[in-house]
Amino acid sequence: MTTERREETAAPVGSPSNSTVRRILTVRNFAVFSVIHSVLFTGLMVCAFVLGKPQPATFFFGFTHGVLYMVMAVACVAAARLRIVSVTTALVVVIVGLFGPYFGAYEFLREERRRLNERSLPDAG
Repeated sequence: MTTERREETAAPVGSPSNSTVRRILTVRNFAVFSVIHSVLFTGLMVCAFVLGKPQPATFFFGFTHGVLYMVMAVACVAAARLRIVSVTTALVVVIVGLFGPYFGAYEFLREERRRLNERSLPDAG
């Protein structure tokens, strides 16, 4: 009966937990895109405050930053629901990421390093 119960509660074949979503939403991919987002955001800040808002560069950096922030926020919430990233990391990206993507990049790199350390530690039992 317990095996039947597990089969009933298991995710359907087409659900996100069994599809390519898990292969796309990895901590490594989030870290890479977060660093790219940080570079684009830095370009936006330089264009907007140092170079006197040259167009179309400011528009390009602003648009890509906005779109990438929205995509990262939705992807992080989905990854947190699938338990790919921690809820703390998702909150940092969604809330603190409004003020700059550097915090999210740091959090992803920290989580990736933590997972690597967990894998390299021998089991205690």
